[in-house]
Parts: sequence; C-alpha cells; structure tokens
Amino acid sequence: MGTLPFFFYGTLMDAGVRRAVLGGKAPKRLEPATLIGWRRFTAKGASFPIVTPDGRGRVHGVLAHDVSDAARALLDAYEGPGYRAERWIAERADGKRVKTMVYVPDGTGAVRAGATAWDLAEWQAAHKTAFVAKLKKAKIAPRGR
Repeated sequence: MGTLPFFFYGTLMDAGVRRAVLGGKAPKRLEPATLIGWRRFTAKGASFPIVTPDGRGRVHGVLAHDVSDAARALLDAYEGPGYRAERWIAERADGKRVKTMVYVPDGTGAVRAGATAWDLAEWQAAHKTAFVAKLKKAKIAPRGR
C-alpha cells in the first residue's frame, strides 16, 4: 500500500464516480486540499479536467488517504493513456503542505488542455450522468466524452 495520499482534482472528487471506479476499494478518508503550482482546465474535446503547470496556480480538490495497491491499479486503469501519477505538493485546509500523488499529463499529448476552466458543479450538472453510465459500461475512463 502506498504511503502518500492521492490528490483528486476532477471527476474523482465526485462520490458516484469514485464508487463506479473503485467500488469497495474507494478510500474512506478524504479531506479538502489545494494542489500547488497547477491550473485546471477542461480537456480538449472532453468533459473531464486536465491540470497544467503554473507556478502561481492553485487547484482545489481532495486528498484521498489509505489508497491500497488494488485501488491504485484501478486508478491507473481509469486514468488510462496520457496520464501518469507523480509526486507533488498539496496544501491541507489547515495550511500544512504535504506530499501527494497526482495524475498529471504524461507529455505524450494524448490529453491536452482546452481553453476553459473546469468546474465540478458544472460538470456534475451537465455531464455526470452520461459519464458514469459510460464508465460503468466500459469499466474504464470514458475518454473524449
């Protein structure tokens, strides 16, 4: 089991998506946090987000603690080609900075940022139902949807 928490900044902030991806392996302990040095955009041609480096950027999300190796394998499959998990710094609500694992673009160009900022509430209202339906059917991330 990994010792670092994972930082979720997009669709995995949604409890329904976490259940669809991880089932009973979903982390039980989550806490609000902010990823330092990144900005979040809607991925080009898709409804899910992508982060891009930005020295002044801050991305709000959640830290997921106690992610098992089995859950990590499911997360890797969910994120799919175009992403890799890397160590970055997040700031907890109490101001303490912690190391975390976060899925970021892998540099291949398989996923690219669009021009608009991504917002969880807007995504939930406009895209969640179709996204989760495709996810449950495909058992992997429904890319480009």
